[in-house]
Amino acid sequence: MPSIDFVISGEGPALLFLPGSFSTPAAWRPLQKLLPGGWCLAGTSLCGYGATAERRHVADVAMAHEVAVVREAALRLKRPVHLVGHSFGGTVALAAALSGAVEVASLALFEANPLALLRTGHPALHAEALDLSRRFAAAVAAGDPGAPGLVIDYWGQTGSFAALPAAVQDYCRLTAPANVLDWPCCLGFQAGPVDYAGLEVPVLLARGALANPAMVAITDALAASLPNRRTAVVADAGHFLISSHPAACAALLADFLHAHFPGPLSAGK
Repeated sequence: MPSIDFVISGEGPALLFLPGSFSTPAAWRPLQKLLPGGWCLAGTSLCGYGATAERRHVADVAMAHEVAVVREAALRLKRPVHLVGHSFGGTVALAAALSGAVEVASLALFEANPLALLRTGHPALHAEALDLSRRFAAAVAAGDPGAPGLVIDYWGQTGSFAALPAAVQDYCRLTAPANVLDWPCCLGFQAGPVDYAGLEVPVLLARGALANPAMVAITDALAASLPNRRTAVVADAGHFLISSHPAACAALLADFLHAHFPGPLSAGK
C-alpha cells in the first residue's frame, strides 16, 4: 500500500481534514487551534503532497486514487469520520462520501470545487477552467517557475502567488507536477446534481465573499442539490479562507458540528 500522510491529536469523534492542492495538514492548524475540545483531529495530504505517495500518472488520474487515500486514513481512525475539506480537498471529500467506501458522518466544505458542475449551466466558466489546466500543464512542462501562479491567481486574485512567502512558493513549484494531475482528476469527476441529491449527511457549504465566478457557480449548484446543507459566506475572504480567516472558519465549523452533533462540543459552549 502506498504511504500516506497521517497526523492525529485529541480524543473523541473524528474530524478528518483534507487540504487542497499545494497543501498538507499544516494548512488546517490555525483553524484547528480555535476549535473547542472533545474531538479527535486527524489529517492527511492528497496524492503527491506531503508524505502521501503519488498514485496517479498522466494516463490514470481517476478520483478513485484520492478516495483510496481518504479510506486508508479513515480506516486508521476506526470510526465514522466528519470530513473537512478545502478546495480540491473538498471535492475529494464529496467523492469519498459518494463512493460508499468511507463511513462519513458529515461534510464541511470550504470552497469545494467539483468543476464538472460548470459544464451544463456555465459552459464558458468550464471552458476557462479547462484552458487554464492546459496552460498550467504546458508551463510546468516547460519548467516555468511562475507556473503555480496561474493556479493560485485564478482561485485567488492577481498577485496572490507573488504575495506568498518564498518557502510556500518553493513548495508550490516542487509539487506542481501533482497539481497538473489534480486538474484532469477534478474535471473528470463527473458527479452531478442527482448524485449530490442522494447525499443525506449534513453538509456545511462555505465560500468566501470574494470567491471567483466559477466558485460562486459551483457553490450555488451544490447548494441547490444537497438536501441537508447549511450555507455560509465568509466576509472579505477569498479562496484561501481557511488561512486568511481561520477564526471565522473555525466558528462556522464548530457551530455546524454543535448543531448536528452537540455532545462533543457541549463542554466548549
